[in-house]
Amino acid sequence: MMNGYGIKENGEFYPVSLQFGGHKLCGSGRFSNVYCGQMIAPIQKEVAVKNVWSDTETRHLKTSEYAEIQILTKLFHPAISNLLFFYSRSANDKTIHCLVLDYLPNEMAKMRDQGVKFDVLDAKIYTFQLFSAIAHLASKNIVHMDIKPQNVIMNRSTGNLKLADFGNARRLETNEKTGGAYQVTRFYRPPELLFGCEKFTPAIDIWSATCVAFELFANRVLFRGKDTKDEITLIIGVFGYPTDEDIKSMGVKRPRVARKEARGIETYTSKMLDPEIYDFLKSTLKIDPKKRKPAIEVLKLPLFDVIRAIPRKKRSNGMEIPNLLNYTEMYHKRESEVEVAPVDIETTEKAEKESKSSSSHSDEEDKGKEK
Repeated sequence: MMNGYGIKENGEFYPVSLQFGGHKLCGSGRFSNVYCGQMIAPIQKEVAVKNVWSDTETRHLKTSEYAEIQILTKLFHPAISNLLFFYSRSANDKTIHCLVLDYLPNEMAKMRDQGVKFDVLDAKIYTFQLFSAIAHLASKNIVHMDIKPQNVIMNRSTGNLKLADFGNARRLETNEKTGGAYQVTRFYRPPELLFGCEKFTPAIDIWSATCVAFELFANRVLFRGKDTKDEITLIIGVFGYPTDEDIKSMGVKRPRVARKEARGIETYTSKMLDPEIYDFLKSTLKIDPKKRKPAIEVLKLPLFDVIRAIPRKKRSNGMEIPNLLNYTEMYHKRESEVEVAPVDIETTEKAEKESKSSSSHSDEEDKGKEK
């Protein structure tokens, strides 16, 4: 057992005892490791536990004040890896912020690397869920700032998707917020950031999510630039050099690259996709961020009529399309305060042994990562 906190419907925290079975490393990053395993109490559920070690700037923060936790307490949606509980522990003289999150077994990037290809129906299902997630973010005035296949988790069997890893997310107190332009992984970075814009808007996520969606439909990266300049050159080659209106809208200087005639997205991709997919791409992949269709409007496109059809269509694995009709709703009720469920002694003792063993392994992983 360990002491942690749950989140009430109103966003307040409440103390709760947490208990886990064994868990294993399932992902790692520069400042964090992610483990997956079974939670035994206060709920029984397979979860992901993200361990984030504090840096110089955050070492004095309480875990409840950690930025990612502050953002995730404002969010709750079926297409998001929601924060369920959180706690803290110490390792190597540092505080480890531990986030207990919704878990799905497959990561889009790993499936891509394994050669998995998605059929058109599944691509539509996953794209619909991804844009449902960023529509929810926009309704809360939050921008994810790092949408890419590595941060998209799935359950291939059921067809469900969740947007994960909000470590780079930003809260927008107004419609825009100033910050560094070097944000978002390059292949998914929108033109305004590539050109040096330092004002963040929800349109950033629209561009990034569309690039991810293209990979679902086409099974390849849309813009794979060798560096920032090459990424800009590729984009301008498709959409043309930004107009005076585009430059003003982005609030940037004119990019110093060759002016090319726009090839258009269809020519660039050898007209390999259906017309309704190109309609979607052309509504969201616009150099001027203010002209990109908002996520909530994207969900209404004819591309997703199949999602709304009743009876639900069967997928290639024989299972029905998951019921996604309520995903367009921007308010979803968070689970209320939970009671600590009784656990029999034999199960408790076994779980504690596994938890101690896993915790020791986790500490070694974290120490190794810091070196």
